[in-house]
Amino acid sequence: MPTSFRPGRPVHVSLGAYGRLPHRWAIAEMLSHPPADPVLGQLSSARVQVCPQSAGVFDREMAEEVVRCYPDIEWRLHANVRVENQHRMVDLCDWTEEQVYFRELAQVSAILRAPVYSLHAGRRDKASIGDVLRFAREAEQLFGMPVAIEGHYPTRDHTWLFASWQEYQQLLESGVCYALDLSHLNIVARHSGVVALSLVRDMLACERCLEVHVSGNDGSADQHRPLDTASPPWWLPLLDEAHDRAVIFAEGRLPTISSSVAVAA
Repeated sequence: MPTSFRPGRPVHVSLGAYGRLPHRWAIAEMLSHPPADPVLGQLSSARVQVCPQSAGVFDREMAEEVVRCYPDIEWRLHANVRVENQHRMVDLCDWTEEQVYFRELAQVSAILRAPVYSLHAGRRDKASIGDVLRFAREAEQLFGMPVAIEGHYPTRDHTWLFASWQEYQQLLESGVCYALDLSHLNIVARHSGVVALSLVRDMLACERCLEVHVSGNDGSADQHRPLDTASPPWWLPLLDEAHDRAVIFAEGRLPTISSSVAVAA
């Protein structure tokens, strides 16, 4: 496999790739030092994923600010972005108990005029696969936009929903929208000893695949590394098989000029 690969479409920036930098610092880094991945090359900031890794609150006021200051960027929220003073771990499995949080998240998404919201399915001790599929449909009614479920990967204590090839097959057949994290699938492949290429191709080609998330790991855990030119992942050539409207986000860590600046909310 070649050590570099340029998909036939842009690969976009995730603010989560800047680690714990505050949102404004991460945006400044992105715009002043155009980001690049060692394998994927230059990344696009035409669409930007706002993530919970960034420090500080991304509330309605912050959403109004970024829309006003950067009107040409398409913004979208991912996972449990901190929209309140208290930062909590919230996944789709928490839908019933976290209605106040999700309503606020929907308001922030509306201000951003986001086309999609994506979030993790969450823990299997809190909900079943059937539950989170139903929750996703209910969330779409609240948000007024497609809501994409992101699956997980296996762990020793079987923590997460959608953590096996069989469960990903269920996600494909469910009829709901989803975000496919290919780095998570690398962990599934390592633990199962199987690379389900046909299933991955089908999931990428399905029009309900709204986002594709990419980063590097060694198959043991979700490490959010940049891709490795010496050992590109097995899924790399499959990126071009994603359907035309699926948006690719690079989530591997990026170097930051401001990384020595104290992180503040």
